[in-house]
Amino acid sequence: MKLAFLQDVYGYQGPFATVYLDTSADAEDAAKAVQLRWRSARERLADAGADEATLRALDETVDRHEYRIGHRGQVLVATAGEVVFGEELPQPPDDASDDEKVHFGTLPHLLPYLRLRASRIPHVVALVDHVDAELTVVAAGAEPRTRRVQGGDHPVHKAPAGADELNEQRFQNKVEEQWLRNAKDAAEEIGKQAMRIGAELVVLAGDPQQRKLVHDNLPGGVRERTAQTDAGHLDQGDSAEGLRGEVAETVDAAVSAHVDEAVREFEQQRGRDERAAEGWTAVLAALQRGQVRTVLWGSPESVSWLHVGPVPNQVALHERELTDMGVSSPGSAPASAAVVWSAAGTDADLVLVDPDEVKLTDGIGAVLRYTDA
Repeated sequence: MKLAFLQDVYGYQGPFATVYLDTSADAEDAAKAVQLRWRSARERLADAGADEATLRALDETVDRHEYRIGHRGQVLVATAGEVVFGEELPQPPDDASDDEKVHFGTLPHLLPYLRLRASRIPHVVALVDHVDAELTVVAAGAEPRTRRVQGGDHPVHKAPAGADELNEQRFQNKVEEQWLRNAKDAAEEIGKQAMRIGAELVVLAGDPQQRKLVHDNLPGGVRERTAQTDAGHLDQGDSAEGLRGEVAETVDAAVSAHVDEAVREFEQQRGRDERAAEGWTAVLAALQRGQVRTVLWGSPESVSWLHVGPVPNQVALHERELTDMGVSSPGSAPASAAVVWSAAGTDADLVLVDPDEVKLTDGIGAVLRYTDA
């Protein structure tokens, strides 16, 4: 997954308070239960050194997100009296350890959040007919937004039976020209939104004829990342559930393909002893040099904390490494938090892999941009 959307968070100085809460709304006393869980988390943050201004900022934000019934969660990051990151989670953070659910320290603790959103990539869903296009834009680290592209509606229907052949052909040509104009408008907006959020996938649904016209007019780079589905018509409300299912399956397939491709490339490069690194020593050295294109995170257990400096490539196993780089007062952070920060700051992707399927020394590996001479 791409981590550029976290850059704004890392632009703050810290220290950071990170909290993961179960905010499920599946019981009559759900609101009270959320506040009790937050009260416990607040006490732990205070004990860890969080300042009162930061805690008050979290007080005002806890459970204030898009309301929906059922299981859900929330992640919040705050520093210096300001909430600098927050997102609704697709499920409660039940799998996170207590230390991961509440953390106060040099860096935000974001790996549990990335695990929970691993099946989500930035994408655009476009539902089209001969007149309109309804876009759902899902950016990384943000709630989905809906946009509608209103096309011209005259003429968009073919001539009725009984018209003379010449007039029927002329009218049909006008209709198809209108379809094409609407398709171009829709394609332009889809391309604009896809490029704005760095979409890794576009799902094109709706009327088959119009879908093809839109697809053919998408910018080349966007068209290459577009998948089509037969589900959904703007005028058929009963197809909404089917469309959601198709989109979810398409996104899941794209995510799995990205992971498989990263693992395949790592295995190839490791086999050639070329652009691959594995184990803490080798991966951290590559991060320090800005060589890493993709971090493969399995289940590292041998190292819990890393030393960090003020810039993302200053991450090390031993404090002495950073003082040798000129860092006067190195800090420390959980290993996962430090690796996510370093990867985001050096424009590296992160791929979470199943440790049972990919054997990595120390549970961590990397695909490199280049090798040392």
